[in-house]
Parts: sequence; C-alpha cells; structure tokens
Amino acid sequence: MKESTVASLSKLTPGSTVQSTFLIISKERKTTNAGSPYLDLILQDATGQIRAKVWDCDRLHLDIEEDEIVRVNGVVEDYQGTRQLKVKNLARAEGLPLQDYLPHSEEDPAVLLAKVIERARQVSNPPLRALLLAILEDPSIADRYRQAPAATSFHHAYLGGLVEHVHSLLALGDRVVDHYPSLDRDLIVAGLILHDLGKVDELTYHRGLRYTTRGKLLGHIALGVEIVRDKARAIPDFPLELWDRLEHIILSHHGKLEFGSPKEPAFPEALVVHYLDDLDSKLASMTAQYSAESEQEGDWTTRNRALGRELLKPAATEKHGPIRATPSDSR
Repeated sequence: MKESTVASLSKLTPGSTVQSTFLIISKERKTTNAGSPYLDLILQDATGQIRAKVWDCDRLHLDIEEDEIVRVNGVVEDYQGTRQLKVKNLARAEGLPLQDYLPHSEEDPAVLLAKVIERARQVSNPPLRALLLAILEDPSIADRYRQAPAATSFHHAYLGGLVEHVHSLLALGDRVVDHYPSLDRDLIVAGLILHDLGKVDELTYHRGLRYTTRGKLLGHIALGVEIVRDKARAIPDFPLELWDRLEHIILSHHGKLEFGSPKEPAFPEALVVHYLDDLDSKLASMTAQYSAESEQEGDWTTRNRALGRELLKPAATEKHGPIRATPSDSR
C-alpha cells in the first residue's frame, strides 16, 4: 500500500511538508545558471502529478530512473504561479505495488464493463451484436478494455478511463437517438463501443501511462480497425456494407483530417459518434482541471492543454454589478 502523509496532491499548498512515495514519470538532469547540477522530476501518485526539483543532486548520490517508486521528503513551493516540490531527500522504495501510484477511475471498471456488455446484448442487428460480443467477451481484449485509460493526459487519463468514457457515451447515444428516431441506434451503439478500441494496444499502463511502440507507429484508429476487422471476418456472412459503415465510423471519429481522422464523417451516425466523443472527452477534461485546481485562488484555471485556453471556474466570484439599460434599450 502507498506510504504517504499526503491526502491529495491537488490540495497541497505552498509551505506544505511532504513525506510520501511517488512514481517517477520523468527525470531530466539539468544545470543552473551557476553551473550546479539538479534533477527536474515529474512525480505521480493516484491523486495526480507534481513537478519536483532536487537541487545540488550530486550530494545525494542518487541512482534512480524513470518508472521507479521513490520515497520523498520535501516542501511545496510556488514557482511562477505553479506548485512544485523542493526535494530535501529522495531514495528508492522497494516492494510497493505500482497500481497504487497510477490514477484510476472513481467507478468500478468491472461494473462498467458489465453494463457495456449488457448494452451490447440489446443490439437488435444480429451481425453487429455478434461482433460486439465477440470482442467484449474475448478475455484477451476484455481485461485490457476494462483497465485501459482513454488517453495519457487529455481526458479520462487514468486506469478504467476507457470503459468509463464508453459507458458515458452509450447513455448519450441513446438519448440522441430518442430525439432523432431516424438514426440507426444499433450502428451508433456499435460505433461508440468500438471507436477507441485500438487504445488497448496503443497505450500501456503498467509503469505509468505511456504509448506503446505500435501505438506510436500506427495510432489507435488503425489498431482499432485491425482488431474489429479480424473479429468481423470470423463471423459468417458479415455484411460488407455494414462493415464499411462501421469502419468509416472508427476512421472518422476524430472529425477532421487535421485531428487525425483518415476520413471525415460522411453520414449521420458517424457524425453523432464524432460529436458525442468530442463532447464527453472535453467535458471530462474540464471537470478534471476544476478538480485539480480546486484549492487554487482566482476565477480562472491555468491553460487547459486539451482545449488550448483558460477556463472560468464554476464558482467565479468576480462582481461587475447589475446590467444597466443602454439608450438603445429605452424605447
């Protein structure tokens, strides 16, 4: 179990003393302007990440690398409006379970996967239902689908993030089809379940959240199409036209060529999958940032990397007074 005096990294304030263990996400040796060596680290536990500095690092005779768990003693400082940890002592920690240092879903991924499988069983189109169950009930896929993050940083970037994202999307998809009954519900459900399937091969989450070599070379869209195509070929007489539409949904779910989609959505169901995926991921990114910066002062967050802008906090307190009538309003 993780050793710590820290309840949550997001709640640390300048002056806080830290005695805890962390996973090293990145390590870089640098020098100050005066030529003194120091280590620039990013440390992580299940509650988040914090940048850390080990000044005059040679005095500690450190032999540590990325993806190792270390025991840290330090104090939180404010550097240009950002919290960072000034490390006094640091040493390798042995025998601690890595899973305790990775962020994870607040919901039970096994329960969410069971709900996704149950929704797949309700699909009325026999070939699509057979395809979805062939994938979700394959132990070699299902275990990774349950554990995988949906991303390494932008949204649902934690263990169980992928299945949490898909579970949320399925609820949205059913509501959209209820409003637009001309849509093919089964095709949307299949597209939502399968659009990010390639992330089970694109991402690794055994020592930090990172990209695999295949993930870097091919990306989750190509990897997902590969998995789904192999399963579809094993289903007798799987309709080619249906496969073409499903593959198009996977290929186009990022929406724009410049966002990594080989194709742009060309029919309504593909458009729905794209926009719901975009909506859920961006709202999740906003929610995560609000949580991470809940203790920071001010009405605005720092820059959100996924959206490229600062965010107005829900409880912004700035007052401007009542709206006054202008001459054009008085007629």
